[in-house]
Amino acid sequence: MKFSFKPTPGFVRDMTDGHSVLGLAVSTLLYIVCVSGTLAVFYNEFERWEQASELENLNVEASVYRTATENAIALAKQEKEDLDSITFTIPNQDKPRLMVEVGDMERYVAEDGSLLGKVEHEWTHFLAYLHYALNLPVGYGVILVGLIGMVMSALIVSGLLAHPKIIKDAFSFRLSGSKRLQQVDLHNRLGVWASPFHLAIAITGAFIGLSQVAAFAIAGVFFEGDTEKVEHMLYADHPVMEENAPEVDYPDYAAILATMDRIAPEEERTRLEVAFPGREGQVVEVWTRVPERLVWGERYHFNPDGSLIEKEGWSEGDAAKQVYLSTYRLHFGHFSGFPVKIAYFLLGVGMCLLVVSGINIWFVRKRQRGNPAVRLERVWMAQVWGVPFAIALSAVTYLAFKLNAAQVFWLVTLALSVAAAFMGTVAKWSMSLRIATIIACVGAVVVHVAQFGEDSFVRASLVVNVVWLLIAAGIAASCLYSRARQSDSETVSAGANPLGSS
Repeated sequence: MKFSFKPTPGFVRDMTDGHSVLGLAVSTLLYIVCVSGTLAVFYNEFERWEQASELENLNVEASVYRTATENAIALAKQEKEDLDSITFTIPNQDKPRLMVEVGDMERYVAEDGSLLGKVEHEWTHFLAYLHYALNLPVGYGVILVGLIGMVMSALIVSGLLAHPKIIKDAFSFRLSGSKRLQQVDLHNRLGVWASPFHLAIAITGAFIGLSQVAAFAIAGVFFEGDTEKVEHMLYADHPVMEENAPEVDYPDYAAILATMDRIAPEEERTRLEVAFPGREGQVVEVWTRVPERLVWGERYHFNPDGSLIEKEGWSEGDAAKQVYLSTYRLHFGHFSGFPVKIAYFLLGVGMCLLVVSGINIWFVRKRQRGNPAVRLERVWMAQVWGVPFAIALSAVTYLAFKLNAAQVFWLVTLALSVAAAFMGTVAKWSMSLRIATIIACVGAVVVHVAQFGEDSFVRASLVVNVVWLLIAAGIAASCLYSRARQSDSETVSAGANPLGSS
């Protein structure tokens, strides 16, 4: 029996539409990762912005750690928290605030060692995990974002190879040309000029995400599925407390910090952790940032009396280890100070434009071929401007009402996409959402000032509020440009056909 299948035109059209929807979905996820990553460059500043305060001091006496330990352990016992460890965020250039964490309890610490209010960075954590895992469970989301990084790497390489005149056309930008030529020039110029940055971000992003898969694979092949043994290939074993270990005095913080001054005076300390504080067998770890190195830090292990047990050696390991431990800071731009963050932010904006212009070119070509994807184009435009709007709106609603930022973002983004599928025009969605985004960005600043007053105009808070206003100003400029282009087009049309305006 011979079986044959001849697809009907309707079937082909449905399959093509399905393929287009899938392509648009992948592009949307890539765009969300790019927008959130561009903002996440200022992750540390956003944390300080969320809880603006003058309580910032890089110089903390050793006695403060002792007092804070006693206060934190006492409070943790009252709240029945896990007492396996106590962790201090040592004030540093990125986070110049002393914080202590025991179990699920995290508090700010005053200059005298007393505990202050709770540490709450929920909106910043939403933004980071939107970029890192699309707010999915980390085990799945990180892998998905890693795959998106692979797709982006392939797109960048194939895009460069697809342009034989890449050097000749590097400075060609036809602002007065058709919309398609403008989008093509914008896409190609951004792709050429910033290709080293784009490749570095895409490859490191893919590496970070898919290294989780590699860890599972190595564990399955060599360690019978034990992923902890894979971790031990990079990190030293964590101490284990003996059952019913007797109580002892807390570590000698002054001796430990004095040893650090002697063995690593040039390294900036970022974290201090005591395993099993106040118990026999307690061990202290001090984390540092190594100057002029991309590795995310170094770690030192101490006995309670301040004597050094060992140096982890993250900054001195073999080449493979060095590469692995350098990907995070390279990917997020957290090296060489604030100017690099600004450069990463601007290049990140360029990456967002690269994604948008690439999809816009596809839509323009479909229109020129007489097969416009009107509904998909409306949905795409609602996402292009809906994503930054939803992020800014989530900041406003979190600051003002403590609404769940992830829920606000995804509900708004989904609602706008569904609405755009059934109503409006591309131009109206573009303009209305740009205006809404401007209002939301300015609103974030207004709400912040209303809550924190003069603290909104100093240090990290000032930086973040300026970023919000710069985003609003940039979008406002794009609105004015669109209006000017529309006016020019109407003038040309009227001149060609005087009756056309009647």
